[in-house]
Amino acid sequence: MSVSKITLRNWLIAFAVAGGGAFFLQNPENPKLGLYWFETIFAIAAFALELMPMFATAVLLMIAYIVTGIASPDLAFVGWSTPIPWVIMCGMLVGALMERTKLSNRIALRAIACIGTTPIRLYISMIVAGYAIGAIIPDVVTVTILFMTIAAGMCSSMKLKKGSVAATTLIMAAFFGATVPATNYLPNNVGIVGLLMVKEMGVPIEWLPFFIENLAFSLLVAVACIGILHVFGSRELGKYMEQCLAHASEELNKIGKMSADEIKTLILTGLALAAFATESLHGIPGYYAFCGVVLLGFTPAFNLLKKEDVEQVQFSILFFVVGCMAIGIVAGSLGIPALMAAKIVPYLESMNSLAATSMLAYFTGVLANFALTPVAAASSLSIPLAEIAVNLGLEIKPLLYSFFYGLDQFLFPYELAAALIMFATGYVRMRYLVMIMFARMICAGVAVWVVGATYWQWISF
Repeated sequence: MSVSKITLRNWLIAFAVAGGGAFFLQNPENPKLGLYWFETIFAIAAFALELMPMFATAVLLMIAYIVTGIASPDLAFVGWSTPIPWVIMCGMLVGALMERTKLSNRIALRAIACIGTTPIRLYISMIVAGYAIGAIIPDVVTVTILFMTIAAGMCSSMKLKKGSVAATTLIMAAFFGATVPATNYLPNNVGIVGLLMVKEMGVPIEWLPFFIENLAFSLLVAVACIGILHVFGSRELGKYMEQCLAHASEELNKIGKMSADEIKTLILTGLALAAFATESLHGIPGYYAFCGVVLLGFTPAFNLLKKEDVEQVQFSILFFVVGCMAIGIVAGSLGIPALMAAKIVPYLESMNSLAATSMLAYFTGVLANFALTPVAAASSLSIPLAEIAVNLGLEIKPLLYSFFYGLDQFLFPYELAAALIMFATGYVRMRYLVMIMFARMICAGVAVWVVGATYWQWISF
C-alpha cells in the first residue's frame, strides 16, 4: 500500500473514531460536549497515528476549542501560565547539558560495568542508574532518550536481531531503569501536573515528602519489573552478557576521566535539585527555584549552557504538554470531571479500606490512560478525585498517587511519550511489549494494594 493511501486511511480512521466517540458521549442538553469530544478524540487519534507533527496537532486542538466556542483563548492557552512547560524546558536543558558533557552516560555505564555481571544484575544496574540520573534530570522523556541511546548502542554492538527476545529484554530493562524511578521524583512525572491542580485545596508540592511517600511503591514495582524480565528473557540475554559488559567498559574508556564541565554540571544540577527540595526553607516555589538555578548555567557563574543546548530542546513536546493540559482544563470548564466523579463515588463509598480505595483510583488511572493522555487525565481528574476524598473523609494523597500510578501503565506505545521513544528504537516486538506491560500492570496493582494496606498507614501524610 502506498504512503498516500496509508495516510488517507489513517485520516479516515481518526475521523471515524472521533465521530463515533462524539456520538456516544454527546449530551443533548449541552451541545458543546459533542464538539469537545469530537475535537479531543480526533486530536488523540492524530497523536497516536502521527497524522501531523505533534506541534501542529496540539496548536490546532487549542485553536479548535476557541473557534468552535468551547473555550476562550485565556482558558485554552492557560497551560503556558503554569510552571509545567517551563520546568520541562529546564529539564530538557539539563538533559542536553548532561548528554553533551557525557555525565549521564558515565553514570549509567559505570553502574552497568560495576553491577551488571549477570542478566538480573544488569536489570538492577539499570534501576540504580535510573535513580541516580532521574534525581538530577527532572524530565522522564529526556532520561528515557539517554537510556535508549545507551541500550540501542549495546544491541547494535552485540548484533542483536531486532524484535528478538534478547534485544527486547535489554531495551525494556533500560526503559524500566529510566521510568520506574521517575515515580519518586518531582518534577519529572505526571504527578506535578495533578498536584498543581489541587494545590489550592491545601495539598503541598514538596520534593522530599513526595519522594518518601512514593518510595515503597517504586521499589516494589522495580522488583516486579526485574522478576518479569528475568522470566521473560534472562536465558536469551545471558548468552550476550560478556559482550554487554565489554561494550560498557569500552564506552567508559572512550569517555575518559571526569572533565571540569562534568563536575560543574554535577554541581549545577545538585544545586537545582536542592533548590526544589528546600522550598520550605527559602519560601520560593520549588519549581521556580529549580528553573532559576538551571538558567544560571548560562551565566559566567557556571558558563555551561550554550546556544546549542537551547537548540536541543524539543519545543514540540512543550506544545504537546500544553495541548494535553488544555484537554483537561477545558473538560473541567464543561463539567466533565464532575460527571466522571459521580460515577466513581458510589464505588468508593462502598469500600472501607485504604487499600481498596487506592486500587479503585489506580484502575481509574489505567482506564483514563486509554481514553486521554496522562497529562490531560491528571489535569482533568485530580480535582474531582481530591474532592471525593475530602467528602468521604479520606486522605487525598493516596488516592491521587494511586491514580498517577495508573496513568503510568500502558499496553500500546501511543499511550505514553516515553513508551513511544522506547518503541521507536525498533528493537522491541509489539507482541512481547504487550505481554511485559500487561504483567507489569497487574504487578503494579498488587503493589498499590500492598502499599495501601501497610506503608501508607505507617507514615504520616
